[in-house]
Amino acid sequence: MSLEIPDQLWKTATSTIGLIAVRHDDGVNVMSAEWSYFVNKDPLYAAVVLSPRARSRELIPERGEFALTLCAEEQAELADFAGSFSLGDLDKTSSELIEFGAPQATGTPWVKGGLVALECVLRETVPFPVHTMFVAEVVAAHLPETAGRPLVKHGPMHALGEPVRRTAVVAAAQILPGGTLRVAATGPAAPGADLWRVSLVGTDGTRVDLGEHPSAEYGDFLVDLPLPRDVPPLAGARVMVEREGAKPGFARLAGGSARP
Repeated sequence: MSLEIPDQLWKTATSTIGLIAVRHDDGVNVMSAEWSYFVNKDPLYAAVVLSPRARSRELIPERGEFALTLCAEEQAELADFAGSFSLGDLDKTSSELIEFGAPQATGTPWVKGGLVALECVLRETVPFPVHTMFVAEVVAAHLPETAGRPLVKHGPMHALGEPVRRTAVVAAAQILPGGTLRVAATGPAAPGADLWRVSLVGTDGTRVDLGEHPSAEYGDFLVDLPLPRDVPPLAGARVMVEREGAKPGFARLAGGSARP
């Protein structure tokens, strides 16, 4: 196996495209940024990562603030345009596709039409070998009347499809000191009772029922179960977790001759 990192490996990932607005002496510059993220919940922080070619990389520290619009899928043409030209080429805000909203907490207007527009105050600048990350606190947010769908980058620009439908349980298991069996699982919502059935399955197919149990607080499953005294040897056994309407999930029990 080669240790060489493929060129442009980062394009295998997915990110939400942002439109950054920042003031300069003659007006406002708007650029698109492929790497735009939320990076903290409370207080809410957002970050953008800019290349050395971006003029906004100089403007943001000077101004100490910027606006970030996370693009909706209808803004693909605008995102492409804003990322294709520099402030040194021309005033991009003359495009009729760029419409600004009035700021409420900063002095920087924000681009309308996205999923959400954020007024941001710069809190930290993180230099990397090539790019620079600007981490900012969100001090105001502007949401459209109708919720949109994100415009994302995965190589080319993409709109999101339908939500992925989960069809199977995923389970893990561990024997704790004293012979207790801890089982964790996730899976789709059950059409009937919100229950998970746990069983031990021996190497010969013998099945020991460990009962049905309800979900945890957030809809997943985590339970500690005492192993019955008549349980078969655990070496090579599997834990099976079943849920109505889903394929069962299995977990390996490594080693494990322990008995209660």
